[in-house]
Amino acid sequence: MRILTFLLAGAAMAQGPAYKEAATTHHLMDGLVRPAQTAIAAAAKEAPADDRAWRNLATTAVMLQEGGQLLKTTGRAKDQDVWMKDADALISVGAAVQKAAEAKDHAALQAAAGGLNATCQGCHSVYRQRPGQKKQ
Repeated sequence: MRILTFLLAGAAMAQGPAYKEAATTHHLMDGLVRPAQTAIAAAAKEAPADDRAWRNLATTAVMLQEGGQLLKTTGRAKDQDVWMKDADALISVGAAVQKAAEAKDHAALQAAAGGLNATCQGCHSVYRQRPGQKKQ
């Protein structure tokens, strides 16, 4: 009985407080994803100049991965299929950029940056509503 009580108490503590989204998907795009994409694209064109710039790029890539995770939360996820796959693709690209930045590998960074553009375009082609476009 003691073990069961201990396990239940541990499970309750592991859940932590409920998460409530403060930002909309649009906020995440404007404040986190788009700035990361812009910085990554710039670094892909011209390699970071020094160790500090490479570290900053790695941190930007981590923030991109966090943005992908935030897009998967209950209040933001549009569906459990394509939306989740697109968010996972964003996370994977962020991980590839992080790995390239940590290795200071400009060629790998350029390849990952190309993947980021494709990931953004793929998701936006399905979910981004343009002015005058009807909701799907």
